[in-house]
Amino acid sequence: MRSLIKILVAVIVISFCGAGYAQQMWQNVTSDRDIFTKGYIQVIGISESGQSRYRAIRAATLVAQRDLLEIIKGIRLYGTTTVKDGMLQSDVIKTEVEGFLRGAVKCGERYHPEQGFAEVCMRVYLKGSGGIYDVLIPLMKEENMMPKSGKAYSPESPAGTFNRPEVKAPSEIASPYDGLVVDVRKFSFKPALVNRIITKKGEVVFDPSKIASPILVERGCGGYTTDISKAKALLKTWGSKNPMIVSAVGVYKLTDVEVSDDDASAIFVHDKKSNFLAEAKVVFVLK
Repeated sequence: MRSLIKILVAVIVISFCGAGYAQQMWQNVTSDRDIFTKGYIQVIGISESGQSRYRAIRAATLVAQRDLLEIIKGIRLYGTTTVKDGMLQSDVIKTEVEGFLRGAVKCGERYHPEQGFAEVCMRVYLKGSGGIYDVLIPLMKEENMMPKSGKAYSPESPAGTFNRPEVKAPSEIASPYDGLVVDVRKFSFKPALVNRIITKKGEVVFDPSKIASPILVERGCGGYTTDISKAKALLKTWGSKNPMIVSAVGVYKLTDVEVSDDDASAIFVHDKKSNFLAEAKVVFVLK
């Protein structure tokens, strides 16, 4: 009897999880926040009715590809500059973006014979081989379209003269922070292919364009989530056991996060010990 109950419970759980996955698969992922927190763009193309299975699926696929291209064009490169702006400025970027859809993944298709129409789910990833970072960041560097970096941040004194107790000379730090969580929920912050961390003076604390290409392709500017605990959990998967948590003091041009001088100094000296910025072990917490 107990074995039968266990089997029934397992069937119910699997059915529930399967239904939840199916529902998620047939949802659009097109807003900035959803795209960057989930790590992909997903659209559902729907054909007109009254068609054969083959024609309906083909038509729905073309609709999905068209919609994907429009969403990709709207992704921010940095600030107010979008992929569409990059395409207008560079024929190379235009050609690559238009051809990028060859790498789109078909994540599902279904045909409704009663009405004769089809739905096709298609997805493109931000990160990984063949993802948007892999394709666009090298082109942006070649076309000189990366944001102007500005002066790199460096504290006046290596030992720091600030209020934050974590600010010590790198040689004095016994347990350095090895990751960074940046809370930007108080501000109108936009995820982008290039999100930087700067001071109020415009000094650059974190510039992901200088990260080694393999890491940038794998992690982009880092991660994006809506909860501090989820941010810590994500960093843990990247090998971070002791992340620093800072709160933004402002946002510049929508995509640059401003931090206080105290926090900038703490980030600087702890990074000297654990090198977490170069490894993009950074997570932005969004509202």
